[in-house]
Amino acid sequence: MNMDIYSATLPVAKKRRKYSKEFKLSIVNACKNPNTSIASVALQHSINANLVSRWIRIFSHHEGAVQDPTHVNPAFIALPYTAAISQPIDERITLCITVPHTNNDIQLKWQTSEIPALAELLKALAT
Repeated sequence: MNMDIYSATLPVAKKRRKYSKEFKLSIVNACKNPNTSIASVALQHSINANLVSRWIRIFSHHEGAVQDPTHVNPAFIALPYTAAISQPIDERITLCITVPHTNNDIQLKWQTSEIPALAELLKALAT
């Protein structure tokens, strides 16, 4: 009778799940969709998010075909813009542009009379 108690309370060893390469690739590609988090994809498929992150790293390092070039952000997007100034600009006004940076903010102070030079500077920095 004592044997039945012990056999009923023995813990069952968890079996490690194995996933096919195709399944891993489908999960990695699902994570690349815009506005989709790794955690949400992992929860939908009952997988640990850390495991999904590891799959993303593995596939991005070993297979260049996995990286979708449509999701690459371009360095600069030129937008057509025509400035029509109907009133003369007061040349004493100073224009101030602040760009946040990790260590320090980058700040440009420019006279409004020199706006074309500022435009050339910004174009040069963007390329």
